[in-house]
Amino acid sequence: MGKGAALMIATLRPALRPAANLAFVVVSLLVAWTVLLQVSDVSPLVTRRPAEVLDYLFGTPDAAEHRRAVLAPLRQTLLDAGIGFVAGLAAASAVATATYLSKGVEAATMPAAMVVRTIPLVALAPIITLVFGNGFATVAVMSGIVVFFPALVTISFGLRSLSAQMEDVIRVYGGTTSDVLLRAAYPSALPSVFAAIRVSVPGAITGALIAEFFTTPPSIGKAVNEALAVYQFDLVWALLVVTTLTSVLLYIAAQLVERLTMNALGLAPES
Repeated sequence: MGKGAALMIATLRPALRPAANLAFVVVSLLVAWTVLLQVSDVSPLVTRRPAEVLDYLFGTPDAAEHRRAVLAPLRQTLLDAGIGFVAGLAAASAVATATYLSKGVEAATMPAAMVVRTIPLVALAPIITLVFGNGFATVAVMSGIVVFFPALVTISFGLRSLSAQMEDVIRVYGGTTSDVLLRAAYPSALPSVFAAIRVSVPGAITGALIAEFFTTPPSIGKAVNEALAVYQFDLVWALLVVTTLTSVLLYIAAQLVERLTMNALGLAPES
């Protein structure tokens, strides 16, 4: 029995840290939310406390309809953010690899990337809408842009962390540039890749939400706009709370995947 319990603890150990992080974040958000409403002078007509949002979603006779009004646009927002996340991360990985292989690509790409990244996201959204139209593509592109730049910097840093001595050893034994990448550079950059994934998950949702305020597809951004227009503050708060919790859960899931993967490879995760 003792060995069985020890085995179970060892199996669940990678999940303990993410679970503890989730509990800490949720409690912190609830405390900050409650305290902020307590000390602020915002009218109670437009604010809602945690218990009121919970009652709106689960306690009232129309709770099922309220949940549908939240979950339907949430699915669209997650789809938009998911496409942007995958596209942005893939593009960042490809460009980071190119900058690792070529100093010229790095010199041409990084300054341009940093300049574009300094433009406020709210200013980018109307421009992207003009280029890609007032629909799904705009939201996915905006989400991908938000993911791309921090992921590019993080993954590039990870690839550059490979020591020159390790590269020399591989080349001495006849290794090619591909061998250096696959056998040394990519493995050494794995913690940075996971760090980029963790940052990109909430970033993709943020990018999607910003773009959705300028587009017409049914989504969280559009639902918030419509609810504000008719003073449905209960719905507004429910949308914001559910979206925030979803973002936190996805971040924790990414952290759990990181820990499981790094443990399986015999490496210590960054966090």
